[in-house]
Amino acid sequence: MVEMMSPRPRVLHLLSGWKWVEPAPSIVDLCRRLSRHGHVVDLACARAPEGQPNSLEQNARERHVDPILDFRLEKSFNPFIPLINLPDIHRLTEFLDREEVQIVHVHTAHDHYIGSRAARRANNQPSVVRTNHLGSPLPLTLRNRRVVRSHTDGWVALSSSCRDEDARNFELNPARAIAVEAAVDLERFNPAASRTDVRPALGWSSEHVVAGYVSPSESGPNFERVMQSFAKAMQSEPLLRLLVIGRGTQRAARELGIADRAVFAGYRVVDYADYLAAMDFEIFPAPGSDGSCPVAREAMAMGKPVIAGRSGLLPELVENGRCGLVVDESAAEKLAEAVARLARNRSLREKLGRAAAAKAKEKFDIERQAEAIADLYRRMAGGG
Repeated sequence: MVEMMSPRPRVLHLLSGWKWVEPAPSIVDLCRRLSRHGHVVDLACARAPEGQPNSLEQNARERHVDPILDFRLEKSFNPFIPLINLPDIHRLTEFLDREEVQIVHVHTAHDHYIGSRAARRANNQPSVVRTNHLGSPLPLTLRNRRVVRSHTDGWVALSSSCRDEDARNFELNPARAIAVEAAVDLERFNPAASRTDVRPALGWSSEHVVAGYVSPSESGPNFERVMQSFAKAMQSEPLLRLLVIGRGTQRAARELGIADRAVFAGYRVVDYADYLAAMDFEIFPAPGSDGSCPVAREAMAMGKPVIAGRSGLLPELVENGRCGLVVDESAAEKLAEAVARLARNRSLREKLGRAAAAKAKEKFDIERQAEAIADLYRRMAGGG
């Protein structure tokens, strides 16, 4: 439980862009949770274009977070367009002074650029905290060196190894750099919750072993490797089936001769957890655009072991042999071996799944994340 405290320090989260894409959901949930426990926390984002559905603005309001839309907060980082950035910096500086903001929490390169410059201009000089959502150390580019080294007072990373390397690379104060796991809605993805069994509608019974893949794209190498690895594994495992959620069509399945073993369910929203529950394990070759790997975390919370690649924070997240299997994602052969191994070994699946659910319950709780970040705020506001 997040400790109750006085309404200071006041915190402003900045998130450039208007689209409801990662890491927006986790940031909105964090702001909501901190506010529930007495913290004064605001979120500023870009206003959505007229008529655009599923925007950050819309989804934040549905989650009882009323975003501030007074700044342009362009998604792209371009410090060489003063006509765009200088008005934002000026308006943000006025806001920080007027609202007596003590901490500006930024999440992208552009947030950091705008937020840090406004903080340095503001009368009370609020501290700047950055969260690295990549799941890997922030690249040592010229842009990052200039912004991070000069204008960062606190740091949040998704793993201890990432925190330590970021602190070394950017000469951060280690006392104000923390590692905290990305949060998952543990209530929604509770493995003990009552679910609608979607297997009969998919043409499968309880005897089938279902490998799941949440696909962000049907044209990338990850999609191809997953399809190839499944095609190879099914040769020795006749009860194996594949459930693809997200992007993906039957074309690739037909070309590989596995169309009768695979179902492409498309995007799921309301019943997404029901489809996760239908899986026996999940294949997650690489982090993709969101380094926090929310899809893998959701599967773990549901008690599903994960077959993961070696990139990003996946090895640290899955822990080979504990919550799943970690393999070389660049080789379809290695993925196929792991798929076949889990398909034929129910006791191993259950053992890994129990450990995955236990880790999620311990590490992925939003209360745990909120408490760690609130503690960092308090220490910074108190000069610690």
